[in-house]
Amino acid sequence: MTKFGVLDKNSQELCYEAITEALEDANMSLREIDEIVISKGESIYDGERQRLFPGVLSSILQDENIPMIRVTAACSGGGGAFWNAVHSEANNVLVVGVEKLTSALTKYVTDDFMMASERVYEQAEGLNFPAQNALVAQQYMLRYGADSSDLGLVALKNHDNAFNNPKARFFGKRNNKQ
Repeated sequence: MTKFGVLDKNSQELCYEAITEALEDANMSLREIDEIVISKGESIYDGERQRLFPGVLSSILQDENIPMIRVTAACSGGGGAFWNAVHSEANNVLVVGVEKLTSALTKYVTDDFMMASERVYEQAEGLNFPAQNALVAQQYMLRYGADSSDLGLVALKNHDNAFNNPKARFFGKRNNKQ
């Protein structure tokens, strides 16, 4: 894992750093990896102009013999990559997820994300992913009798977890509002 935030490194450098650390943490070498599943969105606005990422990653890792599968699933790409790894027949699967969205203006990133939604009904109505998540949260609250303070506990838990994680965006920042 690399530190969250606005970083000067490109996607390839972030991946290499995360892979190196993960292999060290697992006490494994790259030669022990049977397959790599990569989750990286395809954006024309990410400033990197690199669509065939597995080939670039293969060159950086200096190993052309590891099969690589790319999973693109917008906000759920990491989950999709993990699902593919779990259902793989390989013994040792490395899952890599990377997104670099800070090099583009928000209006372009929003437009790019919008292209990941369904064109006829969702895009035409302006139903972007934050709006979809709000509708899901609203339905959850109606179904289970929850309110916004219950959902606020999720954010509080996340901030508490981030407090002790030096790679988190809000590392060391405690939310004192209970």
